[in-house]
Amino acid sequence: MKKELIISGVILFLGGLLIFFSTSGFSAFTIEQERLNELKEQLPEFPNIEVVDNKGRAYNFDEFEGKHMLMTFIYTSCATACPEMSSNMKYVYDMIDAGQYQDDLVFLSISFDTERDTAEVLDRYAGYFDADGETWRMLRVPDEDDLAGILEMYGVTVIPEGDTDYQHNTSFYLIEPDGRLGEVLDYRDVDHAAETVVRAVEAGGEVGLR
Repeated sequence: MKKELIISGVILFLGGLLIFFSTSGFSAFTIEQERLNELKEQLPEFPNIEVVDNKGRAYNFDEFEGKHMLMTFIYTSCATACPEMSSNMKYVYDMIDAGQYQDDLVFLSISFDTERDTAEVLDRYAGYFDADGETWRMLRVPDEDDLAGILEMYGVTVIPEGDTDYQHNTSFYLIEPDGRLGEVLDYRDVDHAAETVVRAVEAGGEVGLR
């Protein structure tokens, strides 16, 4: 029995060492978390891409430089997670009253369905959630390479499924004013998301929950 306990202890110890070294000292317990940690540690880089918003306006993404951004990645024909994610985004938007802080914060919903999500489709979708097109904008990225670049920059995985659907990350992405990935937040925990956004923006100005 004593011998078996010693063997079990050695196995646990070696297993612990493996986990320690493969997860950067317990700072990340999954490959996904490790990847997000690496993205957050990268030097700031603002995406140099053109976007078109739900009002049909085209501009470079650096339009938002200097602001915190709470982003989601969606496609409007999604019938499962995307509507819930957008509804929860509206909850956070209403809690913070983002219209009062438009110099410091913008909400962005970025479609990765470049073929179907035209500006007109995005504007109709924005209406479902009372997104005003200014403090909360729905965006499309017309160039496929630019789209792939921003998805990679923020660690978003999008996998086509059949002809019309996608498998994709479902999170809120809080981007810092210099373009760095700040936090990846659970879109279902809206209270925590709102509090996290407030803490981030408070560092540069007065903002609070309603």
